[in-house]
This record gives sequence, C-alpha cells and structure tokens, in this order.
Amino acid sequence: ISEKNMRYDKLTYERGAPSSEAQKIEFDIPQDMTVHEFKRICKRMASALGYSPTSIGEAFGQTKEVTNKKLLKG
Repeated sequence: ISEKNMRYDKLTYERGAPSSEAQKIEFDIPQDMTVHEFKRICKRMASALGYSPTSIGEAFGQTKEVTNKKLLKG
C-alpha cells in the first residue's frame, strides 16, 4: 500500500470544558504501528497537553527511538 493510500486510525483528546488551551488534539496513526511507536505517540500527546518533559519521562520511561531517515532534512 502506498503511503498516500494508507489507512489511519485516530487518537483524539477533546477538552471537556472551555479554556484558552487547545480544545482538540488529534493524531492520525498507522494501523500497523508497533507498541513502541504507540508509546511514542502517547508521549507526544502528553507533551501537546502541556505536561513537562520530566513528568512524561517519569510516567513513560525511556522510548526506543527509531529514526526514519526519509524524514530527516539534510
């Protein structure tokens, strides 16, 4: 399947009360992602919600980083 035709699931956070913060944060995630990739997305969601890097690290621990060289500029 080409990346253009790949189907995605969604991970969505919607705020329950009005505020000056983001009301909705949504990630399109590939259906075939690994648990390590899912963990990384959850860490990104926590960061987008304003949690500090320290508290995210304490809650999630280390993440196995996988570099996609196609995404790197240079």
